[in-house]
This record gives sequence, structure tokens and C-alpha cells, in this order.
Amino acid sequence: MGKKNEIGCEIWSADGDFTEKFLPLGSESLRDIASSLGADDSATMVWNDGEDPCLMIALSEGRAVVTLILEARFHTLIGSNDPGDMEIMVGGQSVVQPKRLTTSVGKAIDLIGDVPRVDEILHRYSWYTEE
Repeated sequence: MGKKNEIGCEIWSADGDFTEKFLPLGSESLRDIASSLGADDSATMVWNDGEDPCLMIALSEGRAVVTLILEARFHTLIGSNDPGDMEIMVGGQSVVQPKRLTTSVGKAIDLIGDVPRVDEILHRYSWYTEE
């Protein structure tokens, strides 16, 4: 279970090593983690883990997938108009994600600065909502 004043970070290296850290909200350390990832590494950052609302960010290969859980509904940030799919690492596993549902790592990290005001986040950005 997460705390509302911190972000849990799971970092997966290409060789299978796993590190977990908890960092304060708004910490510049989140940008440091993102910039330190190697080409085949990935990181997952979660605010308010196991609760509702919850913000999850998966970082891999310079792209990010941002998912907001609010009132038991999953909302994924629409980050571009790019067609097609791309492979991205999430939790050390390869998944295929529509390109339009990915964004830059910088934009994803910026979203963390807006929590816990999740209602504002939901209205400020475009989201794909799973029905």
C-alpha cells in the first residue's frame, strides 16, 4: 500500500536486476532515475499504490505509459497521434502498446507534480478510458 506523499519506484535492468526505492513527491530524484535508465532498462513509478486514486507510470526506451485509476476506472494518457504499436518494457516484461498511448518521459514525470490533484489531471489531459 502506498503513501500519498511518496512515489514507489521499481527499476528493472536488462540483465534482470531489480531495485525498489520510495521517493518523496516532487523529488528531482525521479528525473535522475529516468535519465539513468539504459536502453534496455525500465522503471515503474506508482503513487498511492493499491488505492483509488492511483497514478502509474511505466518508463522504457525514452517513452512512458501513464495510467490513472480513478473511481475503479482505468484511464491511459493519450500522448500522441502516432499510428501503430510499439514494444515497451513494463515491470521487466515486454508489452505491446499503441503508440498514441505513450508520451515523453519528461511529460510523464511532470504529471507527478500534479498529484494528488487527480481530478485536475483527468480534465487537463486527454485520456483513453477503458470501458
